[in-house]
Amino acid sequence: SITFLHLIGDVMSTLGAVIAGIIIAFTNWNWLDPLVSVLIGVFILWNAWGILRQSIHILLESTPESIDLNSMVDTLLKVDGVRGVHDLHVWSINESLRALSAHIVTDDVSISAGASIQQNLNEILTHQYNIQHTTLQLECAGCAHTLLFCDINETSHEHEHATG
Repeated sequence: SITFLHLIGDVMSTLGAVIAGIIIAFTNWNWLDPLVSVLIGVFILWNAWGILRQSIHILLESTPESIDLNSMVDTLLKVDGVRGVHDLHVWSINESLRALSAHIVTDDVSISAGASIQQNLNEILTHQYNIQHTTLQLECAGCAHTLLFCDINETSHEHEHATG
């Protein structure tokens, strides 16, 4: 996790300063002190940039880089009872907690059958995509063409057919 990497960075910085101090004490290579200081500073900036980039990604509620939405939709469509997926949004709440909201199109089924579909979807999302918090809205109507993911998905498929 990030905390572990941060602690390792602190240990490496301290170790680098101690080793530089020992070398300087035995060799009088005083130039080693500013060199190690600059290297530690660069290392700290590099780590800070990674943390800043991840924080911005979380604050903008961007889809995690490891998630392929088209693949996820294909997986969800394989669940028995699912006829469509739209209005899909996946984001990170923090570095390890992901959330998802989506509309799931089903046949006109009973509430208990809908709960079973929802449970099956949640198990897949938890185990395959590491998404621990989901909000799934079950619908028995078709996908409206004004919804964002539907438009993106249709445009993508139209482009594939036009170029393929």
